[in-house]
Amino acid sequence: MLNNKFFGVLLTASLLTACGSGEDVLGKAAEGRWNALISGDMQAAYQYYTKAFQETTPLDMFKHKVHSGLWKKAEVTKVTCTEPGKRCDVDVEVTAAIRMRGLKEPMESSATLHEVWVKDGWFSDWRYVN
Repeated sequence: MLNNKFFGVLLTASLLTACGSGEDVLGKAAEGRWNALISGDMQAAYQYYTKAFQETTPLDMFKHKVHSGLWKKAEVTKVTCTEPGKRCDVDVEVTAAIRMRGLKEPMESSATLHEVWVKDGWFSDWRYVN
């Protein structure tokens, strides 16, 4: 009986820890997607998108549609889970370098983008909804 109680406490503690750190894990996933986009690793970035997106947009088409080189940095500023473990909103401050006629150096501009991330199932990784 003691082993069952210990197992129950251990399971509960691990589930609570997993739930509590979910926003941190999601923040790292969002930054991972942006780091891949910034570095031009479209194959790595593509892995963060939902299965539905991947089924309707082949990797070659994704590579053709997304152009790297514009973005300079991205930082997750806020993660809000409306349905913890299922759906979360992520705010990311993205800085882009824009070349403008008449200027020698690109002009940097930043904006906060709102992203939606979901989990398809209990053991699913977080996926970006395009």
